[in-house]
Amino acid sequence: MIQIINTEISKNTNRKIIDNLFKVSTWGFGADRILNTNINIKDSGFHFNSLNFKHDILNTYADIIFDLVENNTFMKFKKIDRIHWNWYHPGSDAKFHEDDFQDNKFSIIYNLHNNDGGTEFKINNEIKFYKSEESKALLFPSKIEHRGIAPKKDLNRFALNIVLEI
Repeated sequence: MIQIINTEISKNTNRKIIDNLFKVSTWGFGADRILNTNINIKDSGFHFNSLNFKHDILNTYADIIFDLVENNTFMKFKKIDRIHWNWYHPGSDAKFHEDDFQDNKFSIIYNLHNNDGGTEFKINNEIKFYKSEESKALLFPSKIEHRGIAPKKDLNRFALNIVLEI
């Protein structure tokens, strides 16, 4: 159900992606929680949708990751529906959510660096944790409940979330 794929993208390439993410000025709060003005509520981390903002270099990197994941699975992908870059810090607290409810939608979560955060999945009321490992991607049906887990010791966690159609 959840496939782990080693893309073998180099540490140097991942650092270039992170350098580009640090230059993004339009980060927004994660959308898995209703935002309000209570300053004592934790955020869900930050996200940036590069597909909507036509951020060419980040979209090119996402296309390459999309292709590498497809080359390492039995599925054939039709198109990318969404490209979300995620940035978590130790104070982030994401909620469980689905990326899409349709049977023909799959999600990729790609980890840009090693850290003590990761992704949790809720399947049949069981929680399964996958630690962030650099250059590894998780491929799963978009309707599976999941959430990003912020790092506790490390200061940041960067990940890419692609929703695709099969």
